Amino acid sequence: MRIPEGGTGLQDAEGLSSCTAGTPRPHPAGARTPSPAGRAAGAEVEIRCFGGLRVTVRGVLVDCGAVRPKARSLLRLLALRAGESVHRDTLLAALWPDLYHEAGVRNLQVTVSRLRSLLDAGAARGADTLLPRNEHSYGLAVGREFVSDVREFDRLADCLRASDEGLVEERIAGLRAALRWYGGELLPEEGASEWVAWERRRLREQAARLWAALAEYELRRARVCASATAAERALALDPYLDAAWRTLVAARERVGDAAAAEHTRRAYGRTLRSLGVESGPGAAGR
Repeated sequence: MRIPEGGTGLQDAEGLSSCTAGTPRPHPAGARTPSPAGRAAGAEVEIRCFGGLRVTVRGVLVDCGAVRPKARSLLRLLALRAGESVHRDTLLAALWPDLYHEAGVRNLQVTVSRLRSLLDAGAARGADTLLPRNEHSYGLAVGREFVSDVREFDRLADCLRASDEGLVEERIAGLRAALRWYGGELLPEEGASEWVAWERRRLREQAARLWAALAEYELRRARVCASATAAERALALDPYLDAAWRTLVAARERVGDAAAAEHTRRAYGRTLRSLGVESGPGAAGR
């Protein structure tokens, strides 16, 4: 079953925080950074993995709750690698590691069949499935027009790394464009599954670095509140990110709040000590 969806309802927005808070405030668990609204022009399938899986096919939200937990896990794994064919051995190792090979293959085939019934509901008779098989591999949206938040986030981050410094405002715009795709933890409903844990950490750290870079650029433009907010976002994702701590202290000092700057500096020092690093009197900005 699929649920009609009247658009994504997602709005572009910039986070707001006090310029004078002493330490970064963690964002609530599960809170989502707004992502770009609407589907990409011409995309048949829209896949969101940040903040929880959402798959939209031809404008209709797929009801992932209509299938069993193992089928949902398979869909999440394939959604993360949308557009690719994933070998069945990789799928078996991730989802049926304790079964003998033949039993695992039977479970995979049954689960794929259920997912096809879900994903292809409403498709024209004779239309190709959204979950095709290629010899011993399966893939979601292989050869189809689709948009994926993970792919877009990685693509824009790669473009930023490959490009020259350019104008500060252009870098700020590029960083914000990338960060709009990061809508929270990667597939949090999958828990600590090994197949998602490394990728979740990689993307979280990438987002933290982008927020830290944005904080530095905003400080260059003397937009102190925006700089502090971006630094807080970075530290909420990676509390050990040195560059974000230094920028946050600098932003507090720039706004003239010596007490908040000192409070943040001490919090940074505690963070260093938790790593076994002694912070000297010049830590984070002096």
